[in-house]
Amino acid sequence: MGEAPPDWAESYRAGQTPWDLGAAHPELARRLQDGSLAPPASGGRALVPGAGRGHDALALARRGWTVVALDLVETLADDLAGPLSRSGGRFVAGNALEFEDEPFDLIWDHTFFCAIDPADRARWGQRAGELLRPGAVYAALVFPFGKPAAEGGPPHGMSGDHLAEVLAARLEVVEEAEALRKVPARRWGERFFLARRRPMGLTPTP
Repeated sequence: MGEAPPDWAESYRAGQTPWDLGAAHPELARRLQDGSLAPPASGGRALVPGAGRGHDALALARRGWTVVALDLVETLADDLAGPLSRSGGRFVAGNALEFEDEPFDLIWDHTFFCAIDPADRARWGQRAGELLRPGAVYAALVFPFGKPAAEGGPPHGMSGDHLAEVLAARLEVVEEAEALRKVPARRWGERFFLARRRPMGLTPTP
């Protein structure tokens, strides 16, 4: 039999949230500061799956993004819904694998892909491709990079190749590099990944 899925709500109730940095990830903060993840001039919509307490979501909102923060844990809305609503965004309690909405210009993934069951990765790749408008980007913090699959999870070990594989039907990789600003306390490596949604009608090169 497989392992029971994590009880994320209980983790928050018990204060057992080692993934929560208490602030936006430093690599996201750097990318927002240098403008490489700036919203379009006309405004842009960003989705943050597995948003947790919303540090990354709020950092995006402060830089002009209209943010939808998505998480399975309903009680996270208590502190997050209000601040997001003031910039036109919102908190949604739900399963990202089943989430539907208008197209987004950005998906920011910090601790989502590594938290889902690896068996669900292809399903998420399809969902993410459908949620992004042509030309939009999927930006991710690849963590824990280098963690052996045999160690299990969450967080499950991942690489940029894992993301590229499940996104390949609709997106092409633009960048993958070691994160310049990392979390020193984290045991495994961290990398930055960026893929762009292809224009409608274009298919990947064989």
